[in-house]
Amino acid sequence: MKTVLTIAICLLTTGWTIAQPITAKEAQKLFGPKGTHRAPFKKNNEVGLASVNLRFKTATRAYTEKRNAGSAVTWAFLEGVDSILFQEIADEYYNRLANKLHENGWNTSDGYKRSKHYQSLVERSADRSRITDSKDWGVAQVFTAHDQPYIEYPLMATAAHAKMGNEQDMPVGTLLITIDFADIVQKVSAHYPFALPHEIRTKETSAKTTLVPMIRIEGVTSSKVFGGDGTYAKFVGGNWSFCNAVLGSSPIYSLQAFATEVESSKEFPESMKKIKSEVVSDLVSIFSRGTANSGRAGAEFMFAVQIDREKYRKAALDALDRFNEYLIAYIKANN
Repeated sequence: MKTVLTIAICLLTTGWTIAQPITAKEAQKLFGPKGTHRAPFKKNNEVGLASVNLRFKTATRAYTEKRNAGSAVTWAFLEGVDSILFQEIADEYYNRLANKLHENGWNTSDGYKRSKHYQSLVERSADRSRITDSKDWGVAQVFTAHDQPYIEYPLMATAAHAKMGNEQDMPVGTLLITIDFADIVQKVSAHYPFALPHEIRTKETSAKTTLVPMIRIEGVTSSKVFGGDGTYAKFVGGNWSFCNAVLGSSPIYSLQAFATEVESSKEFPESMKKIKSEVVSDLVSIFSRGTANSGRAGAEFMFAVQIDREKYRKAALDALDRFNEYLIAYIKANN
């Protein structure tokens, strides 16, 4: 068996041409089934943003398997970023979201902070982990805007978050947005280049991976819809009303370029070693042997994506602005 590995690396250089207004139909389709009950934004001019959280991926993984042809796995690591940059983006996003709501008739209010139910949510969230790590997905860290607590609403319809919204008589929301940095496309194939009736057939397999640096806002990646995964905005209001915008399988992305270089590598990035995680420790062990081959796939690739900090910031905020457009259209459609 002969294995041929082909690596293709693409850098985007284009951006949005003209930002088209988001229609109600597009917003409803993007966020999946209708998730509004009694329309908390209707006849209301105030809104609370109790916890605005951005979940930045710093390592991303793709796995492809084809029967009788083999498998391929690709890891990509984001280089040139740090907690300062992520926090700046989170703070700026909060401001942009508040401004967008104001433009559409809703002023932000901190009145919910005086609620005992809000304090209950804060206490419950005190020990919530901000690190996500999975061998099947990648590594990410949550940054909360303006030093807010990292709150995720419980699933129970009558829990503290619902009581808080009902008490405040205005929509109070939490947001979690997952931001990936690359689109990875892999292809695994097999063919028989040479064979005669009296000879053993020769089988050749090949694996190709294409990595495109691209800011992508991702939807649900596991079964934990409200458990630190995916992208959603969940608001609760008066009269036990709610509005849940949960991003489905279609990502929201920016075409603004931010990568300065994409390198194929066999060395684990030093920046990732600072993250205390069983998954990261396992990856360090694998890659420290001088090869990406861990037995998990027939072909394995590893990339380091170097970024321009300011361009990364602009690309991330560009995608987040796009998310805001969809969110406002969804809220209006369900009012």
